[in-house]
Amino acid sequence: MNYREIVELKKRMDFNLTEAETLVKLVQEAQLKGEKAQKDMERLREVSVDITKDFEMNDYIRDEGILKDVSVKTETGVGIDGSFQLVGGIGGIWYAPISVARVTFDRGLSSQPRVDIFWAGIQEVKEQVEHNIQQTAAVMMLSAESKALLDWGTSGRQGIVFIDGPIVDPPVYGDREYVKDRCEAIEKCLSSSILVGCVKRSRDIFLIEFLGSLKTPSSGYLSNFPSDQHLMLYVFGNLRRRNYSGALFTKWIDISKSNRIFELYANNGIYVTSCFFQKSKSSAVLRLDAPFLEPPSENQEMVEKRMTEIVRVCSDWTYPGHDYPAPVFLAHDKCNIREGCAQVLYEDIITKSTSVDPLNQILITQLR
Repeated sequence: MNYREIVELKKRMDFNLTEAETLVKLVQEAQLKGEKAQKDMERLREVSVDITKDFEMNDYIRDEGILKDVSVKTETGVGIDGSFQLVGGIGGIWYAPISVARVTFDRGLSSQPRVDIFWAGIQEVKEQVEHNIQQTAAVMMLSAESKALLDWGTSGRQGIVFIDGPIVDPPVYGDREYVKDRCEAIEKCLSSSILVGCVKRSRDIFLIEFLGSLKTPSSGYLSNFPSDQHLMLYVFGNLRRRNYSGALFTKWIDISKSNRIFELYANNGIYVTSCFFQKSKSSAVLRLDAPFLEPPSENQEMVEKRMTEIVRVCSDWTYPGHDYPAPVFLAHDKCNIREGCAQVLYEDIITKSTSVDPLNQILITQLR
């Protein structure tokens, strides 16, 4: 059995081990929720037709034809991503195995990628000190990612740097020192490279709020969609029904003042724009974030040029059948720490603390 088959088997075993009385009620509820979801999807599909028309009338949809005359000089592609897990928790002490990988293609997709595990370690998190342990571990990982970004910028090499996730990350974390350090890394990277954040699962409503402010005929329908990702799945889907198979993307919008956290980045000299992109009918819809060192409104022509370049490189660096650019796809794969791996590491930590004292032996048994 391969890994996926084992995971699927575990899911079925967990399902079958659930008490029958509970399972019957949950299955009935799942059926009702499924029927509701089906009706919701049908309603969204219907209203999305009008929204798609407004997109086209206001020139907010771009296609592959615009990319043909766009060229980017550098051949180097870099992907940066991090991963973490949380294990333990007994007595309020958690352990967070963290890994950050950087993958570099020196001469385009035809070159052999170089894999650099930029940082790997196990951080200890005390629940009594850090009440949001999940966020604390995520910030530790992202701080290591920022250092990898700073290291690339300091090298002075030119390249296209893809990071897995948004430029403003975590999008709800506003610690001033963290923001300052991340902005410094972004600024250093922009001194020689193009930087793009590839967001696979956008839960924000930046685009919905922007479109709502335009007061188009379909503005009243936008609130039906829970996120920008939902909206663009339907809009791109409507366009694909016309048998268009090439790259599609939206006009960029300025999200630098979307909320308090983005404003903190802007106060540190980092302004962010974004657009939505889909390479092909079978590809995922990505939100592409791009940072700038000046307000986008002050040089819209430059921003337009850079965003088109970013869409072009994302399209060029994404293999057919894949959802996002190869450098960040490989970085994600190389840094990934799976739950089982983290559990084994935790057991190793506990085993190493073994002693001959009977009381300690009892405590170790209870910590497992």
